[in-house]
Amino acid sequence: MYHIKEIAKLIKGEIKGNDNLSFLRLSPFFHAKENEVTFAADEKMLKNIDKCNAGAIIVPFMEGLPDNRTYITVKSNPRELMPILLNYFKPKIQPFLKQKEDTATVDDTATVSPVNTYIGHNVRIGRNVVIYPNVSIFEGTVIEDNCIIYSNVTIREFTKIGKGSIIQPGAVIGSDGFGFVKVNGNNVKIEQIGNVIIEEEVEVGANTCIDRGTIGDTIIKKGTKIDNLVHIAHNDIIGENCFIVAQTGISGSVEVGNNTTLAGQVGVAGHLKIGNNVVIAARSGVTNDVPDGSKMSGFPLREHMEDLRVKMSMGKVPELVKKFKKMEKELEKLKG
Repeated sequence: MYHIKEIAKLIKGEIKGNDNLSFLRLSPFFHAKENEVTFAADEKMLKNIDKCNAGAIIVPFMEGLPDNRTYITVKSNPRELMPILLNYFKPKIQPFLKQKEDTATVDDTATVSPVNTYIGHNVRIGRNVVIYPNVSIFEGTVIEDNCIIYSNVTIREFTKIGKGSIIQPGAVIGSDGFGFVKVNGNNVKIEQIGNVIIEEEVEVGANTCIDRGTIGDTIIKKGTKIDNLVHIAHNDIIGENCFIVAQTGISGSVEVGNNTTLAGQVGVAGHLKIGNNVVIAARSGVTNDVPDGSKMSGFPLREHMEDLRVKMSMGKVPELVKKFKKMEKELEKLKG
């Protein structure tokens, strides 16, 4: 547990409200619970403080904060304090002592290769799981029944993998997200203290990377299939029964609905919502929210049939330019 007085002292803040609270962890603003602390770093959060359920909120010093809440007020932007806060709340990892740590639990029906496989502290491996050589499974990871983990996979600490999931060779689950903040002109790393949750019957392709959440979790929901060489960034939520095809890159904090397909080499900008039953064609760039049932393509992203018409028209441009130049010459002759 983390006491509010310790947190306030760490960030040189002032407590307004109950100064005898303790918290389990730091959580995202819109998902925080009463036994968690959060921070409001921008106008959108500050306007929605009434909707936040956190036990305490770290806010910049300001007037007119809603009553009957507990705050830690700070003079600087709370976002600039993120490196300090995340380092403080980051779980402490136990040292690597042996190939299979004593607190790891492996079901008797599981098949775990003894060749260069590491199983960390408090790892739990379920029934009929198959783990190939050269796999690293870090502390606190849970792998449920009937999963297959192929060679050269790395599963970082506190990851959860649901029943019947398959992780293809070379995938990295739970790597640090690309999180940095400018402080006095310098790039300062933001610790990534969230986790990855992979639900049941998910398949993750070879050399795909799924980053852990910065605060909160990156979630891949039931039945989704992810191709090779895909990047899923921190705090993304991918819905049920989706297809994410090769070389797609999804920036941080994106929500993808159920039964949605992102074809090969699609790029998605951060903090967007893509609806249910959406199809986005290959090599498209997504820079705005996409509503349910859309079929989209291109960059800028358009309705698919419209994008095809635009592309067909572009093919006629060289001929149109020739005709225009010819008309210009004829017009000059008429003027002469």
